[in-house]
Amino acid sequence: MLLIKNGRVVDPKSGLDTQADVLVDGKKVVKIAENIDAGDAQVIDATGLVVAPGLVDIHVHFREPGQTHKEDIHTGALAAAAGGFTTVVMMANTNPTISDKETLEEVLTSAAKENIHVKSVATITKNFDGENITDFKGLLEAGAAGFSDDGIPLTNAGIVKKAMELAKENNTFISLHEEDPDLNGILGFNENIAKKSFIFVEQLV
Repeated sequence: MLLIKNGRVVDPKSGLDTQADVLVDGKKVVKIAENIDAGDAQVIDATGLVVAPGLVDIHVHFREPGQTHKEDIHTGALAAAAGGFTTVVMMANTNPTISDKETLEEVLTSAAKENIHVKSVATITKNFDGENITDFKGLLEAGAAGFSDDGIPLTNAGIVKKAMELAKENNTFISLHEEDPDLNGILGFNENIAKKSFIFVEQLV
């Protein structure tokens, strides 16, 4: 048994936000109340700290495979856990990209060794080519959490429509990082309004 005492207990689902004790038996919270007495339970004094359900980050870059000089699944998982994150979803901009079942399975095998839940999306289009959609059904069966071409905008509306249809058909999601590369540096439809409302870096240098 583990007894976490005197923390600020926050549970967004129930709306709970109060100072209390939390009693944990194995992996299950069995009691939340003031001044719990649990006999010989291991005690953690959480005075001044927040006690909350594990946080979830749905957009992380652990760079494995191919770019592990920046980060890898193990170091990324350790950093996430240190920050209170118990579930993370990796992006697919690795080398090679996570566009096929073999690469996805390799990544998830490595992820399964960690003490937090490490999931991964697969790419929407093969190797981020913007034209050829990946095998949504097969990748989902292999464990993909969803689909994203991450920071590579999909500029073909027909491809986006097809990806949305496949996502609906397979009860999954796509995550888009959408902007038009041809408009980079241009503020778009509300350019004049934005110019009046924001200070831009070039004005400060």
